Amino acid sequence: MAIPKFLYHYYEINNGPFRNITELGYQKAAQIQNQITEGWNSKRPDNYLDLRFSLEKRIKMQFEQKGGLPNRNDPFYFTLGPCDWAKSWYINPGVIKIPLTDLNPEHLSFTYPDSMVSFQFHDEPKLGTYRKDCNGQVFLLNELKDLITTYGLPSEEKSEAEERYKYDKYIEVQLWDDTMIKKYK
Repeated sequence: MAIPKFLYHYYEINNGPFRNITELGYQKAAQIQNQITEGWNSKRPDNYLDLRFSLEKRIKMQFEQKGGLPNRNDPFYFTLGPCDWAKSWYINPGVIKIPLTDLNPEHLSFTYPDSMVSFQFHDEPKLGTYRKDCNGQVFLLNELKDLITTYGLPSEEKSEAEERYKYDKYIEVQLWDDTMIKKYK
């Protein structure tokens, strides 16, 4: 199975692309989160920010242990291939499509599926119905082909058709550098 050739970054048009709620620190992130009253992102659990800050540290640590070279403390998020469902997170969604080949693999990490979902399934054995051996792990670009061969490429259609794939809508990409994205802003 082929690796998708493009990364997709979904965002709220009114706020602009390539923003991460954690890059401004916890207090500012809490203020921003409290202002989100519509769309999917308004339905985050009360402990979302604690989970997000903790998770980004874990992802970065795993990424560095595998040889990744982050230039940021927090990543920018993408989907590997398109995911129309991601548009539902925003009131006025925008999308930027970037060729995977435009980015330095040393600055890219991947989780299967979404990082929050992947690590929650890893950390919570009671969620066994949806759990996979790849959960709670960070992958590098050179590991994607084996990952997709083993688990298949997630898709919205598959996640809607079978309960066990309910959360497998996309592979999440974390970009740990902002050099290349400046030309896409």
